[in-house]
Amino acid sequence: TIKKIFKIKKRPFNNPLIIHYCNYLQALDDIYYDSRIELLAKNFWPGPLTIIAKKKNSSISRLVSSDLNTLAIRVPSNKTTLSILKKLFIPVAAPSANRYGKISPTSAQDVYDELRGKIKKIIDSGPCKIGLESTVVDLTSKKAKILRQGGIPEEKIKKIIEVKNIFVTTKVLSPGLSKSHYKPDKPIRINAIKPRKGEAWLAFGKIPKNYKGISMSLSKKKCLKESAKNLYKMLRKLDKTEIASIAVQKIPFKGLGLAINDRLKKAAYQYND
Repeated sequence: TIKKIFKIKKRPFNNPLIIHYCNYLQALDDIYYDSRIELLAKNFWPGPLTIIAKKKNSSISRLVSSDLNTLAIRVPSNKTTLSILKKLFIPVAAPSANRYGKISPTSAQDVYDELRGKIKKIIDSGPCKIGLESTVVDLTSKKAKILRQGGIPEEKIKKIIEVKNIFVTTKVLSPGLSKSHYKPDKPIRINAIKPRKGEAWLAFGKIPKNYKGISMSLSKKKCLKESAKNLYKMLRKLDKTEIASIAVQKIPFKGLGLAINDRLKKAAYQYND
């Protein structure tokens, strides 16, 4: 079954999967943990937080952790997912349901578009409320490191534990760490000040009245939470248009904007000027 996940997504085997649990006590039972992990678990689970810790349970497939001595663990907040996990009462490896490296799905329709013919069933529990993947925190050493910005902003984590820095690693400990990821099929230009002729325009704020091209706004009110929720949905819609490329307006590097910019940087990798 684990091999099927990698095969369907065309995901490399050196890219670990996140394991999902029905509650934090079950999750902590599979790892070596300290007070920092307990604090994060109690404050942010269920929720969009993934913790990387040293593996204790040797019965978990080594394919899940890409043969590492660590595990990426999480307790999700989606009610349908939690209900399934509680009935199974076993951890479940569950990555995003998209082709490897492509835009993450935020609805059942997205999953169908990505994996039609490759999977038998899709459970539709409505659109994603946050829109971005989980924040990933590495707690395998004394220095806590944020490996991936995500649904829980950095400043909230810093109120609970000390995080030394935003850490870039060549060792793949969790999903979302490759330079190229979350990519639309069309080229994307980021940190744009204004649209160019022939581009689809993804705005942060109001769309210029004189712009006659294809356009959408992540948030007309410049709300980062709304922008995070809309990011993948709107990138998918623009990717389906006849326009050759997409330009994304510059987004502030703060709060959820850090996660949004992380996704856009990886989506634009090898595309930008």
